[in-house]
Amino acid sequence: MTGDAAGFEGCDAATGLSWRFRPAPRADSAGILAVVFSQMRVPEGRFGLERLFANTRHACLFLNCPDPVWYLGCEAAIDREIARAVEAASSSRRIVYYGASKGAHGALATALRRGDGEAFAFGPELVLGQPGSQSARVFAPAMARAAGLAGPLAAAGMPVTLVFGIFDPVDAGGATALANRPLPAGVRVLRLASPHASHDHLYTLNIARKLIAGLDRDLAALCAERGLISSDTDAELARFSGFASARAAGRLTPDAIAAARRDPYRARNPGHALEVARALAGIGAPAEAAAELALAQATIDASPGARALPKRWLKTFWRERIAALRAGGEDGAADALAREAGQRFPTDAEWMQET
Repeated sequence: MTGDAAGFEGCDAATGLSWRFRPAPRADSAGILAVVFSQMRVPEGRFGLERLFANTRHACLFLNCPDPVWYLGCEAAIDREIARAVEAASSSRRIVYYGASKGAHGALATALRRGDGEAFAFGPELVLGQPGSQSARVFAPAMARAAGLAGPLAAAGMPVTLVFGIFDPVDAGGATALANRPLPAGVRVLRLASPHASHDHLYTLNIARKLIAGLDRDLAALCAERGLISSDTDAELARFSGFASARAAGRLTPDAIAAARRDPYRARNPGHALEVARALAGIGAPAEAAAELALAQATIDASPGARALPKRWLKTFWRERIAALRAGGEDGAADALAREAGQRFPTDAEWMQET
């Protein structure tokens, strides 16, 4: 471990948890210790959202761990470093736990366990290892033993803001799982017209910066100003989530696919249309898959904040639609779509490989 009076950093050999503490940069600190949990694919030695928080007045404790660890088993190390950070940030009066995706799970689980600070969790998985989820991609045995977070949320004694991007089936499932549970007044559940990477979406729209400046803004109001609050019903989200889960688990039947194609909700939720397209591609119906993806792209283009949606997610629709056209023998249409994609994403050379 290394460090000095101004800050410290280190790594726990037993769990792989790493940390970096940055004291409040100015004397007029906002009185906040932000404990920021890294998302997936952040390499060892680096910390997610560190640049985002660099211009705030907060003291910050940044945490990261290997993706398969998912912050499970890191509780003792996390508590130890929070204690050190609280002591070092002696002017801090509030602790705020903050994270997205993997980091959302770490932030939410820590806040619920400790009960000493509020939480902002963007795209948390309430149950780890579900088919099609981010955690399932790096599944480790500890995830199967991890307690779900829906139950503890019902007893939360601190403010908690949960953000679910309803274009993602696992997020949609998380939102519906909480819909019929009695939750404390301090627990707010926001459903956004956004994919799983909702925090990236809010960053591009400058909403994330406004939020973290003082961590005292009404996130729901900021999102509502941009038309991002979803009005999709619990039943619609449940159909989408259930269909995607069945597809990821290999349990789809032809009747289920046919029913999903008749579901008008897929015309309003591009994530649902994407799942239907993938199911159609899987049963050898590329022309129908391409049609579903065309429907999804039209929905995306008409959605609030469309230009700010994460490019990695947007390009998925173009790439899979081009592949579906090629699989159906429509090479000319695929070439034309690849050229259009190159115009839409001019900094990416990958589309030249599609023609």
